[in-house]
Amino acid sequence: MTGGESGPEREPGPGRLGWTGVVLVAAAGALAALLEAFLVPLYAGSVIIPVSVLLAVVGNVVLPRMARALVPRTGASLAPLVTWLLVMLGLLIGRPEGDVAFPGAPRAAEWTFYGTLFGGVLAGLAAVALSVPPPARREDFSR
Repeated sequence: MTGGESGPEREPGPGRLGWTGVVLVAAAGALAALLEAFLVPLYAGSVIIPVSVLLAVVGNVVLPRMARALVPRTGASLAPLVTWLLVMLGLLIGRPEGDVAFPGAPRAAEWTFYGTLFGGVLAGLAAVALSVPPPARREDFSR
């Protein structure tokens, strides 16, 4: 290159502050999973209230988008979903005494758990997939 020309300009990376924000958003995903897990058996009288399903779906749409806004990379948007899923799956493991976090009975609580787990995962994957920008179009110069 000659004196006045420069190479292609590179965009600056997200920096420490952006990645720190992603770590905080991922921690929020873990805390959201803990809260949602303990809200699975929420009752009003004798009727189960599936508020954890709504929180899982909304949280797993908002948190990956928030992480993607901080750091425009797919890995950043996956971080809150992965931490949420690790906490939910970790709570599935019973303790040696037989204690479990998710009730197996009555059936309504069991279905609320399934709705929370699968609804949260599907909503999170959809949010991650939809936050990825489309590939850049290439011009065909062979003509």
